[in-house]
Amino acid sequence: MVGFELYVFFLCLIVFIALTALFSFLIYYIGKQRALLISNGIEDEKIKERLTKKLVKDSIKTGKTIEKVKKILSLVLCAFLCFVLLITAISSCRGDTKIKALPAIKVVASTSMSEKYEKNSYLFKNNLNDQLQLFDVVLLHKLPKEEDLKLYDIVVYEHITGALFIHRIVGIEEPNENHPNERHFVLQGDAVHYPDTFPVRYSQMRSIYRGERIPNVGSFVYFMQSPAGIMCLILFVLCLILMPIADNYLLKKEYVRVKLLVENNQLDKKALDYYKFSGKEKKQENASPSEGGGDDA
Repeated sequence: MVGFELYVFFLCLIVFIALTALFSFLIYYIGKQRALLISNGIEDEKIKERLTKKLVKDSIKTGKTIEKVKKILSLVLCAFLCFVLLITAISSCRGDTKIKALPAIKVVASTSMSEKYEKNSYLFKNNLNDQLQLFDVVLLHKLPKEEDLKLYDIVVYEHITGALFIHRIVGIEEPNENHPNERHFVLQGDAVHYPDTFPVRYSQMRSIYRGERIPNVGSFVYFMQSPAGIMCLILFVLCLILMPIADNYLLKKEYVRVKLLVENNQLDKKALDYYKFSGKEKKQENASPSEGGGDDA
């Protein structure tokens, strides 16, 4: 990275560090304040009201259903993020190489194939309706043999500048006196009036498109490939890690307070069943301060 890209990277890094510090401090500060409120009994009425409702059988079932729905939504969100990350990784790693066996994923980065230009009569005569929109995610396959390529196939080729284009074959020139040893292919975007400036050789082609695409996902993939996108994702994952830790910490404080309320007959003993700790954590919570300590020598 040089110049402007380096500047953008460091700017995003500074913003990321600042946001991470801010979120971490807010989670810590809010957690501490909430723990003090719980420990000092200020939230006793709210806790008793909530737990009393939870003791009703139907409410318990509803609560379990809500928890299941939350877990399902979390799994769906994680699956979507994994899917986008997979697309991002594949399109980044394989975008400029010739596809050999496994298909590759690519994001359409121009509008040259987005519509049927009215003067490109061959599109209408042959009912060619496989246009590609900007930011479509497309699945690209291994290039067939040169003799198997035919008119109106959509292929990806590498321009002399190194850029990749996905255009349609609109003409095939068989070997002649100008190019005796190879065929030349004329390519053109569906939304463009004129063919590409130079004929394309088979050696320039990288893959073929066979119609599989996911519309409009590519803009998010492009963002995820940027430094800002990667850092936002890291921050999101960090929040997903920190929030359950903070919730579990507050839950333990609340459990201790609820035990005291139960001992003072302000709550039904069954209220303790609402708190779902692991066996080890529950044993620690139930243990008296003197257990495991011993006398000083």
